[in-house]
Amino acid sequence: MQHNPSRLSARGPVDPRHGFPRWYKDAAGVRLEPAFDPLDPRTPALGDLPDPAAPVSFPRNFPDEAFYFLAGAELPIGGSARPGRARVVLALEAAFAGTGAVADDQQQVFARVRVRLDGGIPGAAYTFTHPYGQTDPLVADENGRVSVTDDVGAAPLLFDTAVTDGEVAPFLRWSADAPGGYLGDGGVEHTITGSPLGFDFFRVEGPGAGDVAGATPDPADPGNLDKVFTDLFTLQGRISTVAGAEATRAVYSRSSGRLVLDVFATSEPGQTLHAAGATMTGSGTGYHVRAAATAVPATVDVVNTSDVPPTVTTIAVTDAVTVTVADYDLARQRLSVEAASSDLDDPPVLTVAGFGPLTAGKQEFAAVDVPPTTITVASSHGGSDTRHVLVAGPAADPDPLTAAAGPDRLATAAEAVTLDAGASTGAELAYRWEQIAGTPVTLTGADQVRATFVAPAAGALEFRLTVQSAAGSATDTVSVQVSPAVPGTDTVTVDRAEFRTDSGRWRIEGTATGPLPDRVTVALDGLEIGSAPVDTTFAWDVRRTVIPGETGLTPGPGARVDVTTSRGGAGSSPVTIRD
Repeated sequence: MQHNPSRLSARGPVDPRHGFPRWYKDAAGVRLEPAFDPLDPRTPALGDLPDPAAPVSFPRNFPDEAFYFLAGAELPIGGSARPGRARVVLALEAAFAGTGAVADDQQQVFARVRVRLDGGIPGAAYTFTHPYGQTDPLVADENGRVSVTDDVGAAPLLFDTAVTDGEVAPFLRWSADAPGGYLGDGGVEHTITGSPLGFDFFRVEGPGAGDVAGATPDPADPGNLDKVFTDLFTLQGRISTVAGAEATRAVYSRSSGRLVLDVFATSEPGQTLHAAGATMTGSGTGYHVRAAATAVPATVDVVNTSDVPPTVTTIAVTDAVTVTVADYDLARQRLSVEAASSDLDDPPVLTVAGFGPLTAGKQEFAAVDVPPTTITVASSHGGSDTRHVLVAGPAADPDPLTAAAGPDRLATAAEAVTLDAGASTGAELAYRWEQIAGTPVTLTGADQVRATFVAPAAGALEFRLTVQSAAGSATDTVSVQVSPAVPGTDTVTVDRAEFRTDSGRWRIEGTATGPLPDRVTVALDGLEIGSAPVDTTFAWDVRRTVIPGETGLTPGPGARVDVTTSRGGAGSSPVTIRD
């Protein structure tokens, strides 16, 4: 396996219109904005809009996914009686966590590297090389399929993870003649450049992979029919023309009739930012201004006048609260808190969350059985501050030494079984697991708090746990009764199978009732659309956007999708085609 060591360099401020960063930037300084415009022909990959004819607006008429960057390539695959295909998707995607539905505070941006192959040889190994790396050999399943997706940053509001950990960097671009303001045209295949590894192509290596009509041999190994190659990609990315600004804090201080505002913001270096009627001072990406005021405003705007048109972000103004003391006396079970507000002319009520108000900026709270990790003091003027609690007092006596191997349990042949000594007590314990009865098994982690083994054929097993500390040792036993394995089957239903012609978007969902874990795979005329795990409510949901240039995944009248599961279930459903 070859990983990409390159990373993106920064992300932009959050755009208040929709809650996603205005841009992401690579080390070459290329900034890309999210492509939310359904009328832009150069960025066609976009999630569904509830009303495609209406303007995009958050959250009522907003796509459930969009892309800062998207590159894809596809290859024919030989080696089987019926030609297959392989594809790669490289993306920086804006989407929503949770159910995937458009919702505030669920915004997420992740870097995606996905390789897929169908129509291969079951059990054969395939190696994928793409602009951001090379995989280990990946073994095709019993249906000749390979599907591996790596999403980095798929969590709500953690917008920096795609920068620090994602391997989709730097941004690729057309090798020549890219349209102005874009890295390429998402509706046109073209050669690309920019791979940090020198892999400006997509190549698959596997038995007979290149022995198929329409295959292009690897230029570096043209006689090798186990390789198939392309340097044509669909690629979309719209270059951002604004830097924006993110207001991070706005507080006021008032004393003896004098009122000032402190406003903090971030943006790109060298921007001209204004707030509270004054120009902000910048250093790197940080900006600040202290401005005089005659009254405390409810909000303040930070305006980046370097942008055309100027961009604006708004933040609420509060007083500044500082917690100076947060001490807990273990012997007396008392919590002492002291704090102050920046408003000396109109002192606010300061309240410790979960405990009560301060008097003249301080308070001692009695009968506090357990110290909190932190305390937060909130002001009636909007400000707050959090501080870790400092604990003073003697250390607790250690628990008595006991061994707890857990309750006796049942298992099924071939099941992975975990023995857990986590309920044992004592200080600085050492653990030892031993099998004392039954068909011998191999214990992994026999000197750890948790040991594992694979259950053999039916029968009774018994294990002894020994825990040891400076106080001595203790033992306990646990038995595991193994039953014969019973094949797990499931029942599949398809509740929705929909394709939108305007966006190329698939959405297939349903249930698979049976033993977990389980996974479903959806196909159209033998070509895989996608796969997804079955969750704990037995629901599954497969989504996919067909990239321009992909063949075989656009349904026609009367089309049906076939659903199979890893538990042997199968189902089928007609496709609803919408504009």
